[in-house]
Amino acid sequence: MTMRFDTRLFTLAKDPEQPGAYQDACCIDTEHNVAAIADGVSSALFSGPWAAILAEAVVADAPNPNDREAFGVWLQQQRARWAASIDTSSLAWFQKAKLPMGAFSTLLHTRVREVDGVQAGAFGGYRLAAFAVGDSCLFQIRGGELVRSFPLETSDQFEVDPIVLGSVDLKRDHLLQFAILDEMCYPGDELVLCTDAVAEWAVRCYANGDPPVWNDFWQMSEDDWRSGVVWLRQERQMRIDDATMLMVRVVDDRVEMQLAAEHPHEHAGEAVSGEAEDDSSALGWLKSASKDLKSVSEQVAEQVDHASERVIKGLRGLKDLALKQYRETFGKKKGPSE
Repeated sequence: MTMRFDTRLFTLAKDPEQPGAYQDACCIDTEHNVAAIADGVSSALFSGPWAAILAEAVVADAPNPNDREAFGVWLQQQRARWAASIDTSSLAWFQKAKLPMGAFSTLLHTRVREVDGVQAGAFGGYRLAAFAVGDSCLFQIRGGELVRSFPLETSDQFEVDPIVLGSVDLKRDHLLQFAILDEMCYPGDELVLCTDAVAEWAVRCYANGDPPVWNDFWQMSEDDWRSGVVWLRQERQMRIDDATMLMVRVVDDRVEMQLAAEHPHEHAGEAVSGEAEDDSSALGWLKSASKDLKSVSEQVAEQVDHASERVIKGLRGLKDLALKQYRETFGKKKGPSE
């Protein structure tokens, strides 16, 4: 196969001073051109391990979400893995009260593959297939322009209680709703997989007419990306939550070789200019950043984690207990809308 993935991964915990509390997960198989991202619900127990199990399992052997029975079998297998992996011996009594509810996570899976047979309109393209549960998102970018946002497209959609996969069978699996994507992609397309905090920020940027310059992130250092996220959180432009962004570029070696042969001097110039733009791309991300950033611990003490709260509201029987413990943990005051 001449098609391959180029990748960049950026992550930042909700509180960078406590990276061990990071609950997102990401997995990618560049040999088979498969990627997945999952967002563990931080207010539930052992959601980080659950998100990691889901991401790894769906990349290794993705079930067909349209086959409810087959997906149910796959899900039960992952639940068994989670139950066998967690250590509950050190849990406090109030934590043990939450354990029967299990952990929760969103899941976004994407795969790029060769087109089967001769397909009208393919024109050297590939098949992009994806399915999602919850509010982690995929942005497909072509030539710097947004082709599509999947499964959410508007900022108000992030205010709806997200659907999540549970590590314990609560007899609600029949309520799961899968968003399905089956479209074309082409060499040079960028696929940006984000958990909800980053995804909501990006969707809002598009709505405001100031879209992200995705190409800048390919040259950006991880430190600059993290500094930018901290600033966006402080400016309340990005929700304070674990932030994960996986960037994938679809590369076709045949196209690269053809372009290099046809325009050798242009490509050499691009390589040089790309190096020169490293600093400017970082400055573009951080140009408005304050020099006196508050610590994220202070920010967490100032803002409610709305993502986790929305999920809690969608879980019957867990709401009161989980909200109480969640607010006690972060020292929150009850909001007027609750």
